[in-house]
Amino acid sequence: MIEKTHQCRQCGSTDLVKNGHNASGSRQYHCKACGAYLVLDPKERGYPEEEKERILRAYRERGSMRAIERIFGVSRNTLSRWLEKRDVSSPT
Repeated sequence: MIEKTHQCRQCGSTDLVKNGHNASGSRQYHCKACGAYLVLDPKERGYPEEEKERILRAYRERGSMRAIERIFGVSRNTLSRWLEKRDVSSPT
């Protein structure tokens, strides 16, 4: 039987024990060496850049924030944060 050994992402120790599941259903582990609670392979968060650009382009074409929220399923807070970052980074 092949046994797969996992390493802690913080300290590199292999002294890990299973510790249930988190809210999204991923298996959690507890490192006995450093005391960290972690998921070995966390899922990527956020939106891909191509999708972000598509959503911002739709907003610039006179779509309201509520319409963008309904069509793309993006929170108005997220959209306004993207717009603030875009305004700060764009040259005037």
